[in-house]
Amino acid sequence: MKGERLELFKELAYKFLTYNRLTGTREHKIVHKLIESFLDYISCKYSKEDFWVKKYIPKEAYIHAGKEKIRAVSYLGSPSTDLEAYVKRDYVEGDIALLPEITKEKAFEARKKGAVAIITYREEDKVEGYTYGDFLGIDIPVLSVSRDSLQKLEDYKVRLLVNAVERSIRGTNIFMELGRGPIIYLVAHMDTVHGTYGAISNGVGFLLLLFLYEDLRKNYNAPYRLRFLITDGRELGLEGARFHSQRELKHVFYCINLEGIGWHNPCVIYEDMGGYNGERINHLFHKHVEDLKVKIDFYRVKERDGDHIPFKEKGIQTLFLSSHPLTIRHTAYDNYDAISWDHVVLWYEVIIAFLRRFHKL
Repeated sequence: MKGERLELFKELAYKFLTYNRLTGTREHKIVHKLIESFLDYISCKYSKEDFWVKKYIPKEAYIHAGKEKIRAVSYLGSPSTDLEAYVKRDYVEGDIALLPEITKEKAFEARKKGAVAIITYREEDKVEGYTYGDFLGIDIPVLSVSRDSLQKLEDYKVRLLVNAVERSIRGTNIFMELGRGPIIYLVAHMDTVHGTYGAISNGVGFLLLLFLYEDLRKNYNAPYRLRFLITDGRELGLEGARFHSQRELKHVFYCINLEGIGWHNPCVIYEDMGGYNGERINHLFHKHVEDLKVKIDFYRVKERDGDHIPFKEKGIQTLFLSSHPLTIRHTAYDNYDAISWDHVVLWYEVIIAFLRRFHKL
């Protein structure tokens, strides 16, 4: 991707990625229309599928510690709450668990041990500020606070207030395909968590799908059918990918997930929360980047998940392309200015070459 194509990508990125794209919001619908307008402009035949989910959407959250009123940010799915309890690192039943860098595994463990809520924060060597978290699948509130609030909270009894609204939300997946033969999915989600612009998570990913489709259809002769899937509702719990994967996935051999690319630290995550990804496709991609003499690291990151997981659960080999560490994920720092254009070009060149020569590796 060079010259005019890169400039067009930058122009569209600025146009698309300066909106918060939380599923069901007005701005989310605007970006969906922009995607469809682009596909219509390039005369692409595409399909849409709607699905509905019911989730708690945060409005505001505060913690009263003595006379202090401390602002917090609720994770998606946190229910409305008004409770008093102690905030403890070594928590017991009835306490509020104080945990750095929450993961789904830690959240479920805290719930199982009887925590009535979770307060989390970003660790010292990471980006400061709040984490705008995705849906963790538990029925107690999870709140993010800034690090400078910790001394006012730890080991104190506080009053925790969360205001959330339960909404029925419509999500919409978009997909198109080219070629013939066994199917390779290319997946990227277009939605964001609340409070962020999600340029890296996951704006660059879904824009790359649009550009890869447009460029490959001009001259694609490989014996695989490519199915490009732009999912919705990923931050609400992989909802769009799970809905799509309920269809009959006949002759689907592979799924490649683009999530968190376009920043520093390009990597392949070969093992994640859902276990190991596809051995063969990961081996072929490793050989491919070695042939190209490109530095893309391979990591085990067991706290990460993504839209490839519902495909992996169906027995389909998966490849997870991302960045690690991705310290700005789900923060206000994940905006247009964070995009590393050299890495956007790198990923584009590596992926398009991989798809063209996949059957020869």
